[in-house]
Amino acid sequence: MKFNKLTIENYKSFQFPTAINFPQSSEGKSIFLMGGMNGAGKTSVMEAINICLYGGKPENIYKTINRKELSKGNAFVSFELEMETDDFKTLMVHRSWSAGATDSPKFKDLEEKLVVVQDGKRVSVQNKEMWQDYINATIPKGITQFFFFDGEKIQEIASDDHSEVRLQSSLEAALGIQYISRLSADVLYLKQEERKGFVEISDEDIDFKESELKKEQRKLQNKIQERNELNTELENFKNEKDDAQARFKAIFNLDPESSEIIKQKEKKRIQLSNKSNQLDNQIKTLTEQFLPWAMAGSLFSKVKSQIELERESQKQNAISENAVELAKEIVDKIELPEPITDKPLSTEQKAKLEERVLLLLQQNHSKSDIQKILNLSDRDAAKVLNRIEEIEQSDVLQLTDLIKEKSELDFEIKSLETSLASAGSTESERELFAELQNIIESSQTQIGRLSVKISNINEEIVMLETKIKDIELEISKLYEKHNFSKEKADFIQECDTIANLMNAYMVKLRKNKVQLLQEKTFEMYKMLSSKAGLIKDLEINDKTYEITVRDKSGHEVKKSSLSAGEKEVFALSLLWGLAQTSQLNLPIIIDTPLSRLDSIHRDNIVKHYFPNAANQVIILSTDTEVDNNYFKNLEPNLTGAARLEFNQNNELTTVREGYFWN
Repeated sequence: MKFNKLTIENYKSFQFPTAINFPQSSEGKSIFLMGGMNGAGKTSVMEAINICLYGGKPENIYKTINRKELSKGNAFVSFELEMETDDFKTLMVHRSWSAGATDSPKFKDLEEKLVVVQDGKRVSVQNKEMWQDYINATIPKGITQFFFFDGEKIQEIASDDHSEVRLQSSLEAALGIQYISRLSADVLYLKQEERKGFVEISDEDIDFKESELKKEQRKLQNKIQERNELNTELENFKNEKDDAQARFKAIFNLDPESSEIIKQKEKKRIQLSNKSNQLDNQIKTLTEQFLPWAMAGSLFSKVKSQIELERESQKQNAISENAVELAKEIVDKIELPEPITDKPLSTEQKAKLEERVLLLLQQNHSKSDIQKILNLSDRDAAKVLNRIEEIEQSDVLQLTDLIKEKSELDFEIKSLETSLASAGSTESERELFAELQNIIESSQTQIGRLSVKISNINEEIVMLETKIKDIELEISKLYEKHNFSKEKADFIQECDTIANLMNAYMVKLRKNKVQLLQEKTFEMYKMLSSKAGLIKDLEINDKTYEITVRDKSGHEVKKSSLSAGEKEVFALSLLWGLAQTSQLNLPIIIDTPLSRLDSIHRDNIVKHYFPNAANQVIILSTDTEVDNNYFKNLEPNLTGAARLEFNQNNELTTVREGYFWN
C-alpha cells in the first residue's frame, strides 16, 4: 500500500484545504522528503493521517480546529487520504466533522462523517462501520506505531530495557500472531457459549430409558394376564351362584336369602315378640285396674253432671226449708244494731218486707226439685269424682290402641315365623337349604373379593399405561435431543481440535516469526550501528519477547549500558526488523528521526535505512537533520520533496514544492 495524496483542511495551522501529493516512482519504491522548521506542521501531517484513518473523539478534534476559523463559527474540519492498495485499486478515505448551522459550535455539536471511495465509486454510504473495519484490517491501528513514528517513539523504546516486553501485544499484532490468538480465543468462546445449558444425551441415556420402558411394558402385560385370570375366576363364581339360586328357588319356591338376612329376620322376630309381650302385660295391668271403670267411661260426663245437679238441688232445698226463719231474721236485722232508715219500719212494713224476702228465698225451690238418681252424700260424691278423674288420667282409655298395636305385631311375627319356617320341615331339607345358602353366600363373597381386586388391577393398568406413554414421549424427545446433542458435541469437539491446532500453530508461528525478527533486527542493527562489532549475538524470547544482547565474550549486555545513539539505532533496528518480519506492505512515516544521532549514525541511516525501510518512506525533517549534504545523498532516491512554511503573522501553514535547497 502507498499513500498518493493527503488533504488537510482547518486542522491546526492548516487553515485552508491543503493537499500534499506523494509522487511514486515507476520502480515501485518512493522516498518523499518533507521539510519543515519546528512548529511548521510536520507532526500535524502524521496526526492527520492517523485521524483520517481511525477517527478521533469530538472533544479532541474540537481542540485542534484552526483557531481563526473556529472564532468565526466554522467548526468544519476534514481529512482526505488517497491510497493505492496492493492490488492496484485506488482507495480514498474522507473523514470530516461539522457542527451544523450553529453560530457558537461546541464539541458536542460535532458530527463525524466517513466517506470511502473505491476506484471513484462511493462505497461507504450504507455501512460506515463495515468500512471502518476494512480500514482497521488493512492498516491495523495497533501496529501503526511501528510504521508511523517519530523520534520520541524511538526514544521511548530505546530508553527502556524491557520496552519490548511491554509492547508484546503490539508486536504480536505486527507479526500476525495476535489474529491467530484472537481466533483461538473466539473459538474457545464459541465452545463455552455452546456448553452453556448444554446437557449431552448419550446412547447410554437412551438405552437406560428404553430398558425402563420394557420393564414397565412387562409389568403391564403381567397385570393384564392377572386381570384375565381373575375375570375367568369371577365368571365361575357367578355361574356357581346362579346355579345355586336356581336350585334354591326350584326346591323351596322362594328367592334365596342369605344367612345374614335370616339372622336379621330372627332377630327382628325376637324383638317384635318381646314388644308384643310387653304390650300384653300392659294391657292386662290396665284391664285389671281400670277395666270396670273404663267400660263406663262414656258415662263419666253424665255422672259428673248428675252429681253436680243433685248437690245444687240439696243446697236449694236447705235454703227453702229454713226460708221462714231466714226471712224473719233478715227483717229483724235491718234495724240492728241501728236502723238504716230515718224512721223505724212499721209492723205492716216489716210484714211486707218479710214476705218479699221469703218469696225471694223460695223462688229457686222448684229448680231443685229434680230426680235424684244417685242420691250420694257429699263424701261419696267426692270419692266418685276423684275416681273418675284418676281413670281419665290413666292409660286405660288407650287400651284400644294398645290392643290394635299388639294385633299388628302378632301378625308381623307370624309372617316372620312363616318365612323362617321355609328352610324345610325335614332334616334333609334343612341341610340342603343350608348347603345351597352356603354356596350362594360363599360365591357372593368371592365375587365381591374378585371384583375389588379386578378394580384395583384396572387402576394399576391405567397408571402403567400412562407411565408407558410418558416414557415413550421422553424417549422420543431424547432421540430428538440426541441428534441435536451429537451435532453440538461434535461441534464442541471440533472447537477444541481447532483451538488446539491454532495454539500449536501459534506457538510455531511465534517461534518462526520471532526467529525472523531476531535475525532481521540484528541484521539491521549491524548496518546502522557504529559499533556493531561489539555485539556478537541478539536473542529474542519467543514467549516474552524479551531481548538479550551478548558481546563477543558471550556476556549479556544491558541495553541501558549502550550509548544514547546506539540505543536509538537499536530501537530503529527493531522497528525496521519488525516492518520486514510483518510482511505488511505499509508506508513508513518517520518524523525527526536524526535529531539525537551523531554523524556516523546519521550517515548509516541516510545510506541504509531510508532507501530500504519500505516501498514508501515519508521523511519529516528539519533543515538540520536532513541537511544539504544528506539531501544530496538522498536526492537520487527521492520521488518528491516538499516544504512546510509557517507564516507567523497569519498562523498559517502552506506547502511548497521542493526541499529547503532546491
